[in-house]
Amino acid sequence: MADKGRGVLVIDIGTESVRAALVDEEGKVRQIEGESPSFFSPHPGWAEQSPEEWWELSSQCVKNLNLKNSPMEIVALGVTAQMHAVVPVDNKGRVLLKQVPIWCDKRSQKICEEVSREISPQEQLSKTANLIIPNWTGPKMRWIKEYVPEVYNQTSVFLTAKDYLNFKLTGSYFTDFSEASGSFLFSWREKTWSNELLSLFGLDQEKLPPIIPSIQIVGQVQKEVAHFLDIPSGIPVICGAGDMLCLLLGGGMVEEGRSCDVAGTAADVSVFSPYPLISPKLMNLHHGIDGWISFGILDSGGGSLRWFRDAFYQDEGKTVSYAEIDKEAQTIDSAGLLFFPYLLGERLMGSPHARGVFLGILPHHQRKHFARAVMEGVAFDLKMSLEEIERLRQGRIPNLTAIGGGAKSNLWCQIKADVYEKEIWALEEAEGGIMGAAMLSFSSALKRPVSQLGKEWIKVRKKFLPEPDRREVYRKEYRRFKNFHDSLQNIFSQYGKED
Repeated sequence: MADKGRGVLVIDIGTESVRAALVDEEGKVRQIEGESPSFFSPHPGWAEQSPEEWWELSSQCVKNLNLKNSPMEIVALGVTAQMHAVVPVDNKGRVLLKQVPIWCDKRSQKICEEVSREISPQEQLSKTANLIIPNWTGPKMRWIKEYVPEVYNQTSVFLTAKDYLNFKLTGSYFTDFSEASGSFLFSWREKTWSNELLSLFGLDQEKLPPIIPSIQIVGQVQKEVAHFLDIPSGIPVICGAGDMLCLLLGGGMVEEGRSCDVAGTAADVSVFSPYPLISPKLMNLHHGIDGWISFGILDSGGGSLRWFRDAFYQDEGKTVSYAEIDKEAQTIDSAGLLFFPYLLGERLMGSPHARGVFLGILPHHQRKHFARAVMEGVAFDLKMSLEEIERLRQGRIPNLTAIGGGAKSNLWCQIKADVYEKEIWALEEAEGGIMGAAMLSFSSALKRPVSQLGKEWIKVRKKFLPEPDRREVYRKEYRRFKNFHDSLQNIFSQYGKED
């Protein structure tokens, strides 16, 4: 069989899916396999998944690709995964918790409040470019030390989901700058673990992995692992970056100044800058390449629409497609109905105890009005962050690249163009995270700049322009959204007291 060139194997561990893909040198996804992981929430605010299941499902997906019979040369393996999980591993490589807290877990809120009394918001931002929130890995590690000390004492190293998979593949443990910057234990100026912050949390630095660039090789696939996965042995494994950063690379954020709208389970708006944009209303993560991503995020973005579909669009036991929801919702406007998409609380703009809310329900509202209100509510929330980004940059962002599952919806893209009053560019390739991980892998293996790969691979599917006749309607609804958002905070705080 003729040689079909070189490719990279990518493993992507998301909250709702675990996938493996083969990507060629032209940025085309040749094959892809996926499985659905379990999700656990044993207590309010808790969110857990199983690291062992991540490995089992990843292995199954790789096996299903049948790469042993592929004529393509696999030059590297790259892993990307949901960020901010905490996986405690002992000195024999065993995971010490059956289920681990993941990115949206809020159990460490009280720890964050305690630490905040020791370090002011200004100091937090100065040291880490972020405020302390339960999503970061540092508070989760402290929670483990405080509430399951036997696990903490046995832990040899704390790994994130990506770094755990790399460890399973190679036997070596490292992390990259993107994951380290999401810990609240990382000094953004020195780009190292902070002894001061580790001391503040009472954590031992020897339990943290070394930090290396995302494109650096962490090792080769171990012989026995390659045999188990039915892939060639000796494939170099790239450290990789967190899923958000890979998604942004795949969304065109390969040059400073580019902006992105991500509609995955979580949703965010972001900009690529040489340094963090310091604000209590924004978060900052080191990119998968040199530079920083400043962003505002909503933990339940696409997740809100998925919840609404599962709860209200069941047809004789079958789940209706998102395309059918779009078809129904595009025939109307929300008619004054507002949705506050805080099914998993808020990070910075409000309370972690926030809840999802429909406001303004009237007798004429039907299911389709609620569906459209969900899409608009996500856009209204993200616009608050977008305004803060533009304020700090002292300049208007003219357009955003739309990526993630929600970018497949022409209706949602148009709603965002109208709400943001900016062009939205939807891309041809929807698999942004896999593309970003493939860019890092090819860049490492073939010594080609990520920026060059991005320019060659990324193509726009459609541009959505703001509709002038919607401007005043959405400006009015947005003002109403912000006012009610602020008013609801007192109500949301009651949930915190009850919990």
